[in-house]
Amino acid sequence: MPDPIYVPVLKARQAELAALSEIQPATRKAILPVLEIAPSEVDDPQVVSDAVDRISKKLEVWGGNELIVDAGFLSAGIRLPSGQGATMYATAKARSLGIGAIPVARLSDGDSARADVRNLQVEYDCGVAVRLSMEDMDEDPEELDSSITALLGDVSVRRDQADLILDLASVQGDIAVRGGSRIVLDVLRELEKVEQWRRVIVTSGAFPVDLSSVVPWVQSEFQRYDAALWDAIRGRRRLPRIPIYGDYSVAFPLLVSGPPFAPAPQLRYTLGDRWLFLKGRKNDPRGSEQFYEVCEQVAMHSEFAGAALGTADARIASPREHGPGNGSTWRKIGTVHHLDFVVGRITTLGEP
Repeated sequence: MPDPIYVPVLKARQAELAALSEIQPATRKAILPVLEIAPSEVDDPQVVSDAVDRISKKLEVWGGNELIVDAGFLSAGIRLPSGQGATMYATAKARSLGIGAIPVARLSDGDSARADVRNLQVEYDCGVAVRLSMEDMDEDPEELDSSITALLGDVSVRRDQADLILDLASVQGDIAVRGGSRIVLDVLRELEKVEQWRRVIVTSGAFPVDLSSVVPWVQSEFQRYDAALWDAIRGRRRLPRIPIYGDYSVAFPLLVSGPPFAPAPQLRYTLGDRWLFLKGRKNDPRGSEQFYEVCEQVAMHSEFAGAALGTADARIASPREHGPGNGSTWRKIGTVHHLDFVVGRITTLGEP
């Protein structure tokens, strides 16, 4: 398969999984999603196993394509009824559906997690995605190189069979952009054999964690600092390798705990250098039908992409042809638009 041009990091939840089934065919061919399996409320092995089964069922639409599976948010060392760890079970499940699933490994993984990745490599020759955190990248370069080499040795994967993910997580503000680009540059310059990795990817996210303070029916905008970070990295001198761009779509990068709640009708809409956000009111007697007006206002924006971009924008352009949906629907529409839009920008402009 050709190398992807974009790596979106998505939570393995209903809206994001549904989005993968509605993106444009060109988008499907151009992306390599990182699918984060979020922890359940309990660490019961059967509950986790059932959750992975449900996720896998919804992933059938991704057959014939690659994705990266990250179960690192689950409790370390959890063993499912099959006797496998969550990463091995989820990766094998996806592989059985014809998906080119690649497991994630972290430097903090213990022996059992490393054994699972090694067993996957023996059975599927799938390689691995080594995901480094900001804490990892802050290590002494020699120690970081040594840790990476040890991890690859433990899972029996060569560098040319492995992807290196430099994950900066949440990036907010110009100072964070400059600092993050320096960190990535230092890592790429100081790591040995960086040219040997199968792919090098930089991921970050800039969508806000909390939108409760946004005033209903007022169009709010947030800067896409994750896109600015990649532009800053690409503009650095003496960069030994230009990484692939990755972001967290229209979601906050980190897992946020707390009870679920029904949001007001809303839309997260990606523009060139920022996001547009508009929401209705929680106590409006129209309820979810406010989403029609949300879409109509977004469609009147001077930078609305137009219905031809994909299914999400077509629905925004003609919202009353469909039901108003719910919170999952609104997040799915924002995610589909974001994926189609970013791929289109990279393809035509060379930037996200």
